[in-house]
Amino acid sequence: MIWYVATLIASVFSTRGTAAQGAHGVREEPRFVTARAGESVILGCDVSPPLDGQQPPYVVEWFKFGVPIPFFINFRFYPPHVDPEYTGRASLHGKASLQIDPVRSDDQGWYECRVLMLEQQYDTFHNGSWVHLTVNAPPSFTATPPQYVEAKEGGSTQLSCSAQGNPKPIISWLREGEELATNAKYSIHDGSVTILGITRDDRGAYTCRAYSDQGEVLHTTRLLVQGPPYIVSPPENVTVNISQNALFTCQAEAYPGNLTYTWFWEEDNVYFKNDLKLRVRILIDGTLIIFRVKPEDAGKYTCSPSNSLGISPSASAYLIVQYPARVINMPPVIYVPRKLPGVIRCPVDANPPVTSVKWEKDGYPLRVEKYPGWSLMQDGSIRVAEATEDSLGTYTCVPYNALGTMGMSPPATLVLKDPPYFNVRPGGEYRQEAGRELTIPCAASGDPDIPSITWRKVGKPSKSKHNILPSGSLQFLSLSKEDHGEWECVATNVVTSITASTRILVIGTSPHAPGNIHVLPSTTSANVSWEPGYDGGFEQTFSVWYGPVSKRTDFGPHDWHSMPVSGAQTWLVVTGLEAGTEYQFSVLAQNKLGTGPFSQVVTVNTLGSPLGTPEPLVLLTPPRCLTANRTQHGVLLTWLPPGNHSSPIDRYIMEFRLGERWEVLDDLIPSTETELIARDLVQESWYEFRVMAVMDDLISESSNVVGVSSTDPFPPAELPDEGLARPVVAGVVATICFLAAAVLFSTLAACFVNKQHRRKLKRKPDPPLSVTHFRKSIESPLSSGKISPESSPPSRPRSLSSDGSQGPGLYVRKLPSPLRDRDKELSFYKKTKRAIASKKYSVSKYELEVTTPIELISRGPDGRFTMESPPARRIHGFPFAEESDMYPEFRQSDEENDFDPGPLPPIMPTLRPQLSPTSSSLESTQPPQLQPPPPQGHGRYELCRGQCTSRLRAGPGLPLQGLSPGPVLWVSRQPH
Repeated sequence: MIWYVATLIASVFSTRGTAAQGAHGVREEPRFVTARAGESVILGCDVSPPLDGQQPPYVVEWFKFGVPIPFFINFRFYPPHVDPEYTGRASLHGKASLQIDPVRSDDQGWYECRVLMLEQQYDTFHNGSWVHLTVNAPPSFTATPPQYVEAKEGGSTQLSCSAQGNPKPIISWLREGEELATNAKYSIHDGSVTILGITRDDRGAYTCRAYSDQGEVLHTTRLLVQGPPYIVSPPENVTVNISQNALFTCQAEAYPGNLTYTWFWEEDNVYFKNDLKLRVRILIDGTLIIFRVKPEDAGKYTCSPSNSLGISPSASAYLIVQYPARVINMPPVIYVPRKLPGVIRCPVDANPPVTSVKWEKDGYPLRVEKYPGWSLMQDGSIRVAEATEDSLGTYTCVPYNALGTMGMSPPATLVLKDPPYFNVRPGGEYRQEAGRELTIPCAASGDPDIPSITWRKVGKPSKSKHNILPSGSLQFLSLSKEDHGEWECVATNVVTSITASTRILVIGTSPHAPGNIHVLPSTTSANVSWEPGYDGGFEQTFSVWYGPVSKRTDFGPHDWHSMPVSGAQTWLVVTGLEAGTEYQFSVLAQNKLGTGPFSQVVTVNTLGSPLGTPEPLVLLTPPRCLTANRTQHGVLLTWLPPGNHSSPIDRYIMEFRLGERWEVLDDLIPSTETELIARDLVQESWYEFRVMAVMDDLISESSNVVGVSSTDPFPPAELPDEGLARPVVAGVVATICFLAAAVLFSTLAACFVNKQHRRKLKRKPDPPLSVTHFRKSIESPLSSGKISPESSPPSRPRSLSSDGSQGPGLYVRKLPSPLRDRDKELSFYKKTKRAIASKKYSVSKYELEVTTPIELISRGPDGRFTMESPPARRIHGFPFAEESDMYPEFRQSDEENDFDPGPLPPIMPTLRPQLSPTSSSLESTQPPQLQPPPPQGHGRYELCRGQCTSRLRAGPGLPLQGLSPGPVLWVSRQPH
């Protein structure tokens, strides 16, 4: 009762206080508080102190937005009034603040604090403000599916879960660690997953995941699929030896797991096989055990588990029993046809196969190679080329394999019998219209019993209705297209079998299917060929059908393309195919009665497109502008080097052809040459040429192809539009250049000679005489031996030499008229004496060279040309000696009178100057020996010092004389 009174009084004062607050105070701004679920939180509310320091009594109320009454009331020292939702969790903190411990997620929201004053003298006092509480909580499930969920195979099921938390959690579903998404198999919506079309593969664990920023929570549910068993461990093949035990395993899974296992041998339950049911056992886990296996136990064993749901699966394995070779069902009598090939068989059963068979005849080992025409077959039987009386006897065989043998066969007696024979043989060929009756006779006889008659169709067996009459004849009540072909009548008895063949032609049918289809594919085409079938009695035509395999799911006609074949042609090239694609081909025949069946379908792949060769790292273009011109020496081939090449050209290759095949003309043409002459061409033929360049083992493409006929007459030089041909222009230019060079050289030579002549004119008229050595390193026209015999001076006779051929040679120029030139010589001496006396003349390095003045050429008595030099200057008193600085004692003054020495003596000793080869001075020589001049008209001689080895020709009437090697003195006039 006290709480109600206090509340009423507080409400009245609250209204007045609120009015006073509106007039004198301002409400505080709202506060925001955040807490985590499970923790403690304080919602603040302040009470202002009084002005005079004395606190009046007041009431504290806390409201939650949306609830009309307060959930917490506190008045002074009385116990607070708390709503049951907050009991034990809400308490007053300080004067008016509210503490909630622990806080929960549903505590979140707006809270209002009201402070009610019981006295009104303090109007400035007013209530607390609004507080918003935010509670952050990790996710937690509010609903989850059960731990195990069952579903039937082929049906659907839904798994749902929900969660709460702040912020609101996100829910997803996981399977084997991967998040599921909505697709044809799963449908996810609002925290639920629906599994559609459940199969055995859908069994397993599914996890619901709720997560937010505050954490995550997981829940796992396992789906159990109800359905037939699934074999997880199928049986495997087992190989055992005879008398051993065999074991097959078979394990399966299923829900529910009430499994039962059943085993079958071939198609029969193992417990239903009389000889096997006592030796088998099936364990609870599905294992099958076979005890003491026999060869007859070999075969296929099948395991089939079942749980009464759906169709039971099955798995098979084979039992292989190995045993030694043995003989089974050996006949007591062996019949062999007389004088015909026969076989003596040993019926063997063995695993592994038989390796050898040993035979005995009449108790003795049989050596097959001793009987002519006998041979041992691969299975151990004996082939007899022609059975005779020698073949009679009792035979036994012993087979062997890798495991040995089970023993010898029972004895068998060989009996010779005549083979059966035909009483009535069928004809070679029968022609009959379709739908009509046809009977083909066949009858046979034999000993010891009448042979049985059977008929068979060669190749594909006939499905038509036919009868074999008791007489052995073959009867067709109504011939059909399938009866067409070759048939055999077989007569069989215990001795052997014989056959007789015939052919049936059914007329009036559609064509038969072509055979032996062969397809040869290329990149975009295929060559299809075939062998025609029987035409049904009418002319037939063909069409080729084809289509790509990738665009067809069946063999419908709308997926095929057809191409007709003209005439009786049995091949066709199909074009327009795609490269690297699989195609199927078939051939269809038709006649006037309709179309026959398709031939067998042949599947082939067209060739793939050739792979593009990568761009080579080196660049080489072909040679350019190859031309061919007929010349007198052959075909002149010229070309230009490649326009682009990354390395130097190594060589060129020239090829030619007369027909279709190219041949090499020359494959070693240097890179510096760009022309080639082709010789020895075959007449009346057309030649084509091309050239290729070689660079670093890379051959360029061929140049343009040029052709030329070997029968064409030699053509004149071609003139281009601009003027002459290139070879003619080159020849003209070369000739002009040569003539210009010759004219220039001649002009320069003439200028040089003229300049030298002017220099000589400016000099003194009479240069001094000099004597120069003739050295081995300096050759003159007379000493080198390079002057032709016609132009060389004649040799002097051997008898004129004072020392013979052993000493130094000496020859003197011929003086045409010594007496007549005597005055001139003396005058010359006088003119030069002053120059010699004023300064002693010495030999310079330029004067060491042999210089010869220009000589005149005249024809001798023998018609040969000879050279004549100007008359030599003679020393006064010594007409036989020429002027020289070598003889200073002969110098005379210019005032001396001319002296006439008179006629020369006929013979005088030869002058022998004594000069040192290394001395540069030509002074102080010994008096020379005198030598008589040559006879008149016998040429002239020069005095030389050097190695004279040339053979000189003498004048008319004088013999040739060789000069011996040795020092020779050359005397001539030297210009200064």
